[in-house]
Amino acid sequence: MGEQETAEVAPVARPGHKSPCSCNECKQSKSSGHQNWRERRNQRYFGTPVKCSVSPQQELEEEQFLGPVLGNAVRIAGSLANAARKHTGPAKMLAALPGNVTKSPVISVGKRQRDALLQHWTQKLQRARSAAVKQKYQQYIDTIRKRQRPSWHQSEKDLQALFKAQGMPGQQVFLNNQPTKMIQRPGQRPIPPRGSVVPDINPADAMIEVKNYNINNQDALIRTLQQQIGRRMQQGPKGPTGNPLDQKIALDMRGQKATYDQLIELAKKVANSTGLAPENVQVVTWEIGM
Repeated sequence: MGEQETAEVAPVARPGHKSPCSCNECKQSKSSGHQNWRERRNQRYFGTPVKCSVSPQQELEEEQFLGPVLGNAVRIAGSLANAARKHTGPAKMLAALPGNVTKSPVISVGKRQRDALLQHWTQKLQRARSAAVKQKYQQYIDTIRKRQRPSWHQSEKDLQALFKAQGMPGQQVFLNNQPTKMIQRPGQRPIPPRGSVVPDINPADAMIEVKNYNINNQDALIRTLQQQIGRRMQQGPKGPTGNPLDQKIALDMRGQKATYDQLIELAKKVANSTGLAPENVQVVTWEIGM
């Protein structure tokens, strides 16, 4: 950026493209020896160059996941959002265009995310020593391959793994608005201190809770969320203005028998019952209408 431009340089077509080429990448390029911002971004996150023949929406369709629940952190993880929206006919995936945040209440786990999770759990399985742990990891793998309903524990671990890959920490313990540590007693598993709160995912600007409830058990889900949201307003971390960080909810409905309209209504009901903004409640599912 230190060099001063003296004259405008005409766009140069990418290798394999006609000159002049009307695609966005070739239009934005000033020289065939330099990458544009989209190529640099893809190289950084995915290690693969962008294909000029693919439109931005198609390009990001399998590269986006859960950016909306991160609020401002979408600048970091928004390139992994993979959204689904309602339109005439079956619901299908819709990727947010670069720089935009999808407001869709339903987001889908696509092939790229499944592959990442399969790789994650396969590596964990290979390192595991306990037969019980190996069995658990194998069950996680089978659930993903068959696109079945995960356990509540796998729901948390799956989403934490995807966010952790983008630098978003998993469960952290907070008490009196400050980070604290688990209590470790001899021969027992660590437990959080009395009165503390433990959000499932903790980007810098939000507290994200992952929930996996039967869609027919919405009242219990809402009661639990109302209690947790109230406690986290009192005990959770605060932002620079002294207010509690934004609270967001990811409802993992993968593998459950529900129509798109039912998932939309679930998100609306949870938002209305908890007082959260509608965009702070999203439903996670396998691909819809694929």
